[in-house]
Amino acid sequence: MKRYSGLIAFGLAIGFGLMAVVLAHKWLAARNSEARIIVNKTAPVTQIVVAAADLQIGTPLSKKNLVLAEWPMGSEPRGAFNDIGAVEGRVAVTQLTAGEPVLAAELAAPGSGAGMVAMINPGMRAMAVQVDEVTGVGGFVLPNTFVDIIGVESQKRGKEKAKTILKKIKVLAIAQETFTEEGRAKVVRTVTMELEPKQTETLALQTHKGAIHLVLRNPLDVEEPKPEVKKASPKRRVASLKPRVRTPKPSPHAVEIIRGSKPSETVQFKNVNSEKRL
Repeated sequence: MKRYSGLIAFGLAIGFGLMAVVLAHKWLAARNSEARIIVNKTAPVTQIVVAAADLQIGTPLSKKNLVLAEWPMGSEPRGAFNDIGAVEGRVAVTQLTAGEPVLAAELAAPGSGAGMVAMINPGMRAMAVQVDEVTGVGGFVLPNTFVDIIGVESQKRGKEKAKTILKKIKVLAIAQETFTEEGRAKVVRTVTMELEPKQTETLALQTHKGAIHLVLRNPLDVEEPKPEVKKASPKRRVASLKPRVRTPKPSPHAVEIIRGSKPSETVQFKNVNSEKRL
C-alpha cells in the first residue's frame, strides 16, 4: 500500500485540479453572460451609415462604398444617416476615412453633380490659373488653403507696379487633385480657385495685363475693416462786417467881432475847435 500511496496522491491532485478548472470556467462563463445582459439592457444601439473604405473628395456615394454600423443610441453624431438609400448618389466634399460616420455637412447638395462641380458653392465659380514654383509659393498652395492674389503691371520708363487685386481666395484643387497630404509641398502648373463672378473677370483681365503671384495666408487671419474717416466739409468763410463811424465833415464857423463904434467884422474859422482863419 505504501508503494502506491504516492501515485494515489498524485492522481487525486490531478483530479481536484481538473475539477477546479472546470468550475472556474463555468463561473467565468456565467459572469460574462450576465455582463452581456447588463450591457444590452443599459446601452441600446442603433445603426448609422459609415464609409466602408477611404473616400476622396468628389467621390459619389453608393452601396459599394458604404455600410451600416452599430452605434450607441442617443449618441449619434449630428447629421448622421440611418439609411444608405438616403445618401446614395450624394458626393463627398471632404475626405472620409473607413469607419467614419457619413454626415450631412460633409456631402454636397443633392443633384449638384460629381467631382469638382459638387465642391463649388452656389453663386461661386471655379477658375484655374497657371503658376510655377515661385508664383505658387514653392508648392505650399494646397487644396482648402487661402491665398491673396497680387497683380504686377509694367509702367512707363521700365517701372513696374504691384497691387493686391483679390484677398482671401479659397483654393479648390492643385492640378487635378482635390486632396493632398496636409503640409506636403507639391509643385504644380495650375491652381483652381473659388471666386465670385466679378472676381473671375478681375483675375482674367490681370492675366492679360501682366504676371500674377499667389500669397499664402493663414485661414484664421481675418481682414479687419478700416475705420471710415469722414472728411470734414470745408469751412465757409463768412465776411465780418466792421462798424463804420461816419464823422461829419467840419463846417466853417463864423464869429462876428464888434469894436466900439466901428462897424462889426465877421471872421471865418475852419471849425469850432480850430483857431485857423479861412
